Formats: sequence, C-alpha cells, structure tokens
Amino acid sequence: MVILRDLNNDIADRCCMKLAKYEWFILLLILASFTLRCHSVFDTRFQPEILAQKYSAYTSGTSNFLSDDELYAFVGWQYLNGVPPDDPFNSAHPPLAKYLIGLSELIFTNQALLGFMLSISTLILAYLISRRFTSVFPIALLSPLIISLDKMYIRFSTIAMLDIYPTFFAALALFLLLLSEKKWATPMLYVTIGLAISCKWTAAFLIFLPPAYYLLTGKRLHLKRYPLYLAIAALAYASTYAVTFISGKNLLDLIALQYQMLTVHRGNRLQMGSPPPLWTLFNFLTGVEGPTIIQTVWIRPISPGPLPTSVSITTSDPETGLSLLDVYNPLTWPISFSASILALYFSAKKDRKNTVIPLGFLILLGALSPGKNFIWYLLPVIPFGFISIVYMINKFYTESSRRITPKIAIAIYMAALIAWSSYIEVPPYVKF
Repeated sequence: MVILRDLNNDIADRCCMKLAKYEWFILLLILASFTLRCHSVFDTRFQPEILAQKYSAYTSGTSNFLSDDELYAFVGWQYLNGVPPDDPFNSAHPPLAKYLIGLSELIFTNQALLGFMLSISTLILAYLISRRFTSVFPIALLSPLIISLDKMYIRFSTIAMLDIYPTFFAALALFLLLLSEKKWATPMLYVTIGLAISCKWTAAFLIFLPPAYYLLTGKRLHLKRYPLYLAIAALAYASTYAVTFISGKNLLDLIALQYQMLTVHRGNRLQMGSPPPLWTLFNFLTGVEGPTIIQTVWIRPISPGPLPTSVSITTSDPETGLSLLDVYNPLTWPISFSASILALYFSAKKDRKNTVIPLGFLILLGALSPGKNFIWYLLPVIPFGFISIVYMINKFYTESSRRITPKIAIAIYMAALIAWSSYIEVPPYVKF
C-alpha cells in the first residue's frame, strides 16, 4: 500500500510539473475568462451632458434618483475639470478614486474602464502574493481564479464605483509589505497606503498591518521608524487634495474637511438607527440582509429622450419578506472567514510574515460589523480573505500523505465554485 501510495503521489507530481510550465498561460486564461464575464464594461460610454442633466434634476428635486456610479462619474469629470475636492460635489469621500474615474473618462470616454483594468491588476497581484507562500502548481493560481468568480467583484469591476480602487491599492500594499526586505519597497508601501485611504476610508485598515508585520518578523528598526513611515502615507493622502491647496485653502481647511467627512459617516453609520452588533458579519456569513417590506415600482416614460419630462408610475401592494444579497456565495464568503481565523493561527505558529493576510481581512470585517454598512465596503479585503482560503488549501495539500486525495478535493471544490458563479442566481428577496 505504501508503494502504491508513493507511486500515485509521484504520478500526480509529474503531471503538475509538466503543467507548471504553462502557469502564466493559465493565468492569462483566467484573466481572459474574467474579461468575458465583465464584457458589459466595454459598452459603457461617458455622456457628460446627460449626467449633468441628471445631476441637476436630482439636486433641484425634480428627480429623486441618481445612482452612485452616475454620481461618481459626474463628480470625477468635475474634479478633472478643476473643481476642488472640498466643493460640495460629493465631498463625503476622499478624492483619488473620483479623479481616477475622471481620468478614465478623459482617456477612454468610459468611466468604468480604468477600474476594470485595475481589477485585472488586482488578480495578478493576488497570484504574486500567493506565490510568496506556495510554489505548488496550481495552488497559486487558485487565488486569482476564486476572486475572478466572485459576483460582487465582477459587478464592481464593470461600473464606476469607488470601491474597486482601494481594492487594487490594498492588494498592492500587501504585496509591497511582503517584499519589505527590499529597500525600495518600504517607501512605496506607505505611498500606496496613503493612496488607498485617499480612495476611500475603508482602506484605513492597512495602517495596522505594517506594525503587526514588523513585530511578528522581528524588524525592530522598521517598527521604530513607523511614525516616520506614517508621515509618508499622510503626505501621499494630502497630495490628492493638491487642487484644494492651489485654490487657496490651507492645512487647517483640509483637517476641517476630514472632520466634516467623519461627522457625515458617523451620522450615517451609527447615529441614524443601527442594526444589532456584528450585523455586517451576519450579512457576510449568511447572505441575508434582513427583514424588508417589498413593493414593486413600475416606471414607464411617457415622453421620449434620456430624461423624460413625464412618467407613469404604478406600484404593487407592499409585502413582507427577507432581503438577500444576490452576490452572495456560500462556497467562499463564510469559508473565507473560517479560513482567515485558521490561517492566522497557523501562520502565527510557523511563517509569521504571512499573518498579515488573514489579519487584514479580520480587521476590516470587525471594524465594519457595528453600524449600518453596505456589504461592498468589504471589497478591499475580499482578496485577503480568498487568499487565506488558498493558504489553507496549500497547507492541506502539502501536509497530506496522499497527493491525489487533495487534488480531487480541490478539483471538486473549484468545479462547484465555477458552477455556482456561472449558473446559480440568488434572488434579491424572498416573500414570507
């Protein structure tokens, strides 16, 4: 039996060695498949006149709806045309992501295309990060594959939302942190952290990872220099407000603006009625948003044009139900939480430098659990959680005495994941 087991392991290893020569080609296939899933991004066309009309109608009260991606597309264009970020144009968020949306509009006449390109880059970074803790084929490829199958990641890669930008910078920061033995990586790391936070404050969890990494790996000199490094991140953050400074404002005005942003978010998330504690964690683990009243609204334009002057509105009778997350995946979201806890435990015992991967995921998940938060605020750490899954798969594989068994288990898991992502649709709600 021992001889047969060793023979099976040898055959499996030889097959992997032959396929490993094509690892980058397989990565390209993953990226190509992801591009096909995101094909709608190429149909997006930036229409500044229509967006300006929609924004004007929304702010004047003649229209009661303006989607976030339309708002950010309009604001990004305004920023790129010289409007300072302290202007009332959506000053509740830092400006960098909106500048990048505007840059996408300028270069591609498509407000979402640059975000899609950065989401592709995030997949490549996930692969490179996984290669830091495993050289086993095809385990390192599982990270970009699992992320590319996530419906929330796909959706936000195709629209002009802010969250895909801090997701890219967070993955880049993690990669640079794991490369901190390189002298050039450290200053780039803190510039990246500053830029990530200047996209959206959800990326602030990144400031906790370097000191944890330095403490766990014994880099005491870096730990002593950490306040200086934070100053680099702060300068990178402040640099995104360059137009504000050029328009005559000073540092105190910038600090006042940040306090104003904090007040807005504190009011929205904590003071306007909060759900029970750990509600975001409950959403993430179960895919359930909570009880809701469902009422279908039909809006039919009567006059032609992109902004019809009159519409016909009819509504159904209200019904009670349970609101669900249509992007939920039971094969990754709850497993990533468990895997992160296990990866934190095992990496702290053996290879401490990788501890920051699950730690980043758990920090943001814990920080967002109190208060009213949208589930997509977790997007910047979705790669961290999914890489933690791959970390545990690698541990399961390398410590298994029968290589063929984990290979079959991994193949079954990935087949189920692909099937769920491709064919299963979670309804947005169920009626009681």
